[in-house]
Formats: sequence, structure tokens, C-alpha cells
Amino acid sequence: EENRKMGKMSAVLTIEGPAGFGFDPALLEDLHMIGFRITSLGWNEKNPLTGSHKTGGGLTDLGREFVKEAQRLGMLIDVSHISDEGFWDIMEMTNAPVIATHSNSRSVYGASRNLTDDMFRAIVQTGGVAGYNFCAEFTGDQPTLEDSCDHICRFLELDPSGKHIALGGDLDGITDMPEGFRGVQDYPKLADKLLARGVSEGMIRDIFWNNALGVMERAVRNNQK
Repeated sequence: EENRKMGKMSAVLTIEGPAGFGFDPALLEDLHMIGFRITSLGWNEKNPLTGSHKTGGGLTDLGREFVKEAQRLGMLIDVSHISDEGFWDIMEMTNAPVIATHSNSRSVYGASRNLTDDMFRAIVQTGGVAGYNFCAEFTGDQPTLEDSCDHICRFLELDPSGKHIALGGDLDGITDMPEGFRGVQDYPKLADKLLARGVSEGMIRDIFWNNALGVMERAVRNNQK
């Protein structure tokens, strides 16, 4: 917030797959100390913590220890890429907001990387957010920005408050995106499409900024209790 007031951009350090530190929960505290605030449990492969959306399989004992330690430190758990079983294992034990940094609606497009309606509702109940992913593979067949709006609007149907939806981009890791969108310069196009769908300017501001910031603030408050 201080950086924003001074016109500076900020980045939040995140972990997408803990393979780089051997999946060791004991090292999370050191990572937290140098600024990491979000962690997933894996990527597309099965690992010592959990299965992935491609492999299936729930949390291991080490995975449960990893979740507990991350939440003790105030690091948000990211469920994008995880298996369905692993997702629900986390939901059964979480004591903090849970986020899906870059996952879409499975009821709109049936990719295993997307969230079912029940998964999204569970994230909302924790106070977390789901971030829309611009990867064409998870958006639709030859998708356009209208398909992008379909995913966001489905989440809005499930969460009329609009407080648990964000932008998940994935722009550093994808090449194929919906027609009409090629990068951050095209976010205003998405905003215009959402306005045309009847989404208010205030709710669009929430989706584009406030909701992601808010969930990080809630994680900090939860950690201070």
C-alpha cells in the first residue's frame, strides 16, 4: 500500500511447487523471512506432499505438515494445480483463507485444472479468492474474451458479493490466450466486456485489485490472532 501511494509497483513472492527446497516444511520459515507469502504444494506432477490435477491422490502426512506450517507463518496456501483429493484434504484442515491463484470454472469448461462449483464455494467460505487464468487451454475451445467473461460471471453467480474473484493471469507461463487478449495491455478490454455484461465498475475494481489485496490482509490478520 505504501508503494502504491508513491506510484511504485510491487510484486508478491510466491512458490509454485516446493521442489526447489526439497518439499521441506522446516524451510518455510526462512522463505517467509525473506518475503515469500504464498505457496502451492506442487505443480503438474505427484510429489512427496500431494498428487496433482493430472495424477490424482490426496495429501501425504508431510503435505499436512506443510500446510500447517505455512498457515502458522501466515503464508497463503494456493490450490491451483492440486488434485481434487488434495484440495478437499486442505479444506478439511485449513484455519486460514485458501486461494486458487490461477484457476477457472470447471462448470464453464471442463479442464481438470479448473474449479468445480463446490470447490469455489469452499474457497469463498474460507475467505479466499480464485484468480481467472487466461490460458486458452483452461478457458474454452478457441476462446474469446466473451469466454473469459463466462468464467468470471459463473463465479459471480456463485458469489454475488464479487469479493472472492481476482485476476490470475498466468501470463508468464502461457502462449495461447483468448482471442483479443495478448497481455496486460488488454486488461481494459476485459473490463469493457464485463461492463457490457452488467458487472458494476466497483465490482470490476474489486476483481482487478481489491480482492487480491484483501485476502493477503486477511491472512496477516489471521496470523496475528
